[in-house]
Amino acid sequence: MSDSVSIYIHIPFCRTRCFYCDFNTFAGRERLIPDYVTALCSEITRQKPYVGTSVHSVYFGGGTPSRLDVSDVQRIMAAVKDTFGLTPDVEITFEMNPCDVTADYAAALADIGINRVSLGMQSAVPEELKRMGRRHTHEQTAAAVEVLRSAGLKNISLDLIYGYPGQTMENWQRSIAAAMELDIQHISLYALSVEEGSALSRQLEMGKLTLPDEDLTVAMYEYAAHTLTSKAETVQQELSQNTTSKCFEHYEISNWAVDEAHESRHNKQYWFVLPYYGFGAGAHGWIDAQRIRNESSIEKYIQKVKDSNNRFPAAAEIIPQEKHIEMQDVMMLGLRMLHEGITEERFRNRFGEDMKTIFRRELRHLERKNLIRWDPDNRLLLAPDKVMVANQAFIEFVD
Repeated sequence: MSDSVSIYIHIPFCRTRCFYCDFNTFAGRERLIPDYVTALCSEITRQKPYVGTSVHSVYFGGGTPSRLDVSDVQRIMAAVKDTFGLTPDVEITFEMNPCDVTADYAAALADIGINRVSLGMQSAVPEELKRMGRRHTHEQTAAAVEVLRSAGLKNISLDLIYGYPGQTMENWQRSIAAAMELDIQHISLYALSVEEGSALSRQLEMGKLTLPDEDLTVAMYEYAAHTLTSKAETVQQELSQNTTSKCFEHYEISNWAVDEAHESRHNKQYWFVLPYYGFGAGAHGWIDAQRIRNESSIEKYIQKVKDSNNRFPAAAEIIPQEKHIEMQDVMMLGLRMLHEGITEERFRNRFGEDMKTIFRRELRHLERKNLIRWDPDNRLLLAPDKVMVANQAFIEFVD
């Protein structure tokens, strides 16, 4: 991985909140966008005296970044470019809802420098999208991909959710097939996590919905993992008469890419526990061996940026990172990388200590349980057949 840093920019505005969502997002607060963007730009430029390393990935997440006007995105990117040096091949990702994609908006994003788009497809099945509280249809997802490609935004990722109440294997297969039929370069699959306080948790508590059987959820993941990575398998589309044999590389537990060049550079920054700035309400960052968590409230965030002259003006919490905790994070998150894993050389260069010495007991325990393996290059990897029980390996590195 590069020595460069990454930037995460949080846009907490949504037109409506999805039923499963427990992120730091707010609906009906668009009146705050002008002041929020001003505060966001101020927070970014506050880093100017401290910058010494180039940025190789920028990620607009949310929330719904596509709730911003083009002029807002331009202001934010101008602040980024004025403050940081960007690498020539910088990856700039922009999350969008499929129904927000228009030709003019896509073309404007491309002109600004956005070169990767993440679309929240979630499902191809109308009744599932309705149960999730999504505003779009699958037809809009397919149309959005075409509009983005026509605008020159050809690096496109799709998010899908499995294990949702009412979801069947047949419908999951339909969604996987529909995603593979589109000309996209990356797919992320997320197992549903029911968060306390979400609309979904209330629906479950009232008995309006029931979670699928755990065995079915496992089967959904295994089906997708096999189908996405199988060159030979041809998937019959229920949504059309076409077939597809596109092949993806399974490079991280929840992520697939058509090739190494299209792996998410930004997310790999997290998985390799490398420095990143977090800007915006509720954003998290890791800079100079410190974990920074920003104020979550939009109004409080705006006010804190106005009132503070500190380097991290919106911080609600700054926690120094202990070396051993950082080592544990490197092990735990590195095992998520199914091909790159953790190398002894990289660990030693980073910490000046030997991985097999520091974690002798943990590694022996994992080897006895056949949860890990060492490849010919002495690279530590999660055992291929243990992905669904990976947490059993991760927990070894949690005090």
